Amino acid sequence: MLLADLSIVSEFYNKLFRRRDVRMLVDYDGATPKKAELLRLIAEYLKVSEDRIAIVKVENLFGQHRLSVHCHVYDTVEDLKKYERKYVLRRQGVEVSGKAGQALGKVQA
Repeated sequence: MLLADLSIVSEFYNKLFRRRDVRMLVDYDGATPKKAELLRLIAEYLKVSEDRIAIVKVENLFGQHRLSVHCHVYDTVEDLKKYERKYVLRRQGVEVSGKAGQALGKVQA
């Protein structure tokens, strides 16, 4: 069980992309949390489903048990798939369609 304390540093609603840009600090005990654990914690804290969140950047602050996290919280899953960058979606295991997804398939084959 991960013990973590989350606090929002800044939050901005981007009307063009229909998402909230959220920057937060995560204080944790023990080992650095995995992205899947962070995704679950952020979803619980913001009271949204995990499939609407894209974790863009995670930085471990030097010498501290603290992370700086930048994430996008979309209004719908369709908006997430439409507007988020493909490499961010692939990191989280979201199915990518279109040319980027086809190119990825050719590289792995």
